[in-house]
Amino acid sequence: MTAAAPLRRADQLRRGEQVAIYCVMLIASLGYNFSFILVDYIRPFLRNDGVMTFAQTAQLYTVQALGVIIGSFAIPPLVARLGSKNVLIGSSLLLGLCTFANEVVTGFAPWAATRFIVGIVLPGCYIASVTMLANLFPPRARGRLLSVNMAMFSVSLMVFGALGSAIGGEWRWLVRVAAILPLVVAVATLVFLPDDRRFQVYANDDQSGADNRARGSWGEMFASARIRLTAACLVIAGLNFSAYQFYSGFITTYLKDVRGFSNELTGLFVTVDGIGTLVGTVIWGIIADRYGRRANLWGFVLAAVAIGALLAAPTIVPLLLAIELCYAIGLSCTNCWAAYFAELFPVRLRSMGTSLFHGGHIVSAFAPILVTVVAAQAPLAFGMALAPLSFLIAAAIWFGLPETLRRARGYRGFDPETP
Repeated sequence: MTAAAPLRRADQLRRGEQVAIYCVMLIASLGYNFSFILVDYIRPFLRNDGVMTFAQTAQLYTVQALGVIIGSFAIPPLVARLGSKNVLIGSSLLLGLCTFANEVVTGFAPWAATRFIVGIVLPGCYIASVTMLANLFPPRARGRLLSVNMAMFSVSLMVFGALGSAIGGEWRWLVRVAAILPLVVAVATLVFLPDDRRFQVYANDDQSGADNRARGSWGEMFASARIRLTAACLVIAGLNFSAYQFYSGFITTYLKDVRGFSNELTGLFVTVDGIGTLVGTVIWGIIADRYGRRANLWGFVLAAVAIGALLAAPTIVPLLLAIELCYAIGLSCTNCWAAYFAELFPVRLRSMGTSLFHGGHIVSAFAPILVTVVAAQAPLAFGMALAPLSFLIAAAIWFGLPETLRRARGYRGFDPETP
């Protein structure tokens, strides 16, 4: 029997290889985030064009979230078996094709069907790319690298806002952009990314050497030793998604219907969200790598305070823009979760750990519908005010989780093998 080929060490990757891997991951994150926020941004346009009712536009998120929940638990075993590269290629192709379908179908039912499939494959893009980056880059830089990777959410918001302001009601152009990017990712992944199954990877220290051939299971994640960590990650991720949907999912509707802002001014607020989360990414990435992953929980507190301030503030546009900027900066504190959720679990369970971010949709799936129900009986702002409460509860739970960065002040000798 032929002996297995020796594994290459991740710390022996050449600089050019590292740059190529990272650039592809940035494009993958951009494509993922375009698809994720598409429905939120075009929600009022779908309603105004008579394509759907207000309630149906909210239900689209719920349908997509249900797909994400399925994908969050189905994708990690595929990553473990097929490798991050192959899963990223397949997920990106399906994501692009289903998004293209949104341009040509009309009515709630076909949109719901395509967004359900999009929801299933979205975790594939996220889990595969984050697992590869965590495996091939050391923890001393992991927080910043993965945080910037997640900052493509900010870039997506800025591009969406700029395009939305430029094209007005021609929302199908946004669908086209969201469809093309994943197809570019599939080609770039095929050409430039290595197979991380053939590497000795980084664990939670700065030298690679962990064997990446062991295959973990969901049984381990929900065993008595790890169920508290698993459940806590699911809950804080769910509260984060819920808070985002309570507020950001309806901010364009709120600005247009309640504040009476134009399409152009509404697009400017979305652009400010992108700028704020991009600035916040740099800030929180540095904090996570210097002071530890738990220090970022203060971003939730900032976001909660900012939401309350915006909903109560008078209609003074510069003031509202400044408050929205503070909210966006606070919101980006979760970018360190790409590293944190991987570090909380052994290498063999990393794909499962990173999937918990999307598993949080179990908690948040019905958040938009809850807002529409509340808004039917009270002002829309009342339903959106559920966001600060969600952020503050999540911050409290995050505070109780262990620190994984060894040089952080709050580190207490955490070992992912014996949590």
